[in-house]
Amino acid sequence: MRRRLLLALLIGSALLLTWSVWIVTTSFARAPKLVAELDAGGALAFSPLELPRQRLCALLAVQDPTFFRHHGIGLADGPLGHTTLTQAVVKRLFFNDFDPGRLRHRKIRLMLTAWVFDGRITKETQLRLFLNLAHFGNAGGTEVLGFPAAASAFLDKSLDQLSDSEYFGLLAMLDAPNRYDILRQPRLNAERVARIQRLVERVCVESCFQDRAPIPCDG
Repeated sequence: MRRRLLLALLIGSALLLTWSVWIVTTSFARAPKLVAELDAGGALAFSPLELPRQRLCALLAVQDPTFFRHHGIGLADGPLGHTTLTQAVVKRLFFNDFDPGRLRHRKIRLMLTAWVFDGRITKETQLRLFLNLAHFGNAGGTEVLGFPAAASAFLDKSLDQLSDSEYFGLLAMLDAPNRYDILRQPRLNAERVARIQRLVERVCVESCFQDRAPIPCDG
């Protein structure tokens, strides 16, 4: 009985190791190719350099405050189990209709892929990917991807024409686009915007990239 159990554990460990190695090697090879294809197709037209520093800082403060410190998965930094910007990008590039799976095996795959992706793709490019590919739900029956498209679809403006409150309104939609839809759920969106504004006020905007990450004003 013990021998059978030991053999089963050894086989299971070997399969898990093989699966992990496969994920790492395929992700390592695919990451730059996927980014190059998107860039060549014009899907990454908007650059983080076009977004005012204060607004980029607000995005990081809300979505991934340790973005410039973590290695894709943020286990040691940030809220436990939070989805990093890297993971959000990886979901879009490597998965169709992401679901963690009954045994959370896709979540493990996501974390491994994000770790590899972070080592292959610069943080600046990851930000560019997120800004152009972030999911904002649907408008008029069409999926809205990226901040420029969201500004146009929901507010009928270019991104650089938005007021701070309108920009925060788009930030509010990121976690749950339907629940916080800026047009169809204005009250819930406004409540989340107020929370975002209070959070951003606690971040030193002018020094948000000191040490490559947003830092508390009293830090």
